[in-house]
Amino acid sequence: MNDNLKYITKLFGSASFSFLKINIIGQFLAVIIIVFSLITIVYQSSAGMAHANGSAVVLLLFALRPIGFTLVVISTVAVPFLLFSLGNKYIMSKTIHKILSDKGETLLFPIIDKVLDKIKVNQPDLLKKGTDKTKLKLKLLQEIRESKENKWLKRIILYGFKKVNLDEVDFTDENVSFSAIIKEKIITGLKNMAQPSRNFFWIILGIQLTILILLIFEVI
Repeated sequence: MNDNLKYITKLFGSASFSFLKINIIGQFLAVIIIVFSLITIVYQSSAGMAHANGSAVVLLLFALRPIGFTLVVISTVAVPFLLFSLGNKYIMSKTIHKILSDKGETLLFPIIDKVLDKIKVNQPDLLKKGTDKTKLKLKLLQEIRESKENKWLKRIILYGFKKVNLDEVDFTDENVSFSAIIKEKIITGLKNMAQPSRNFFWIILGIQLTILILLIFEVI
């Protein structure tokens, strides 16, 4: 148990650090590129807005460099959001692949068992013939979210469980282990995730640099 706790602490500590590293470096570089892009547009357009100020400057920049200025404005809003959301997805994918290759069953299965056992005890009707499978799935998702287990492990299980299709499971078959099927489907769903890649990071910065270069040469 102590070994598992140490492993979880180390794994998710590393994941959190990687997430912060990607975002801090990415956001910093993005801000620098955006600032340089704005400076470039203002400098190149200065002759056309000698006496403009305030909101008039923004309108003039849109008028003088409609494509370039629009792309910079969009980048200012979209890039931080993309870095955060895609960075989160990358870290989750990386952590899932790592945890499954190391101790997936040891760490995930006990949590799944607890949730399923709770359903069987408190709401056995959900496992009877004719049960609304959608309602059952929503209940299982709710129980996983409300459990007091490690939040990272819960997120991993929830991610895998959302890919599970309960329609093909016959709960009335005594030869079928509902718990075993659910666990197998969750792990299969997690294993089918795409391999973690940092390409999104370089693609985002590459697009920004391309915009900056096009602005410098006044292509846009």
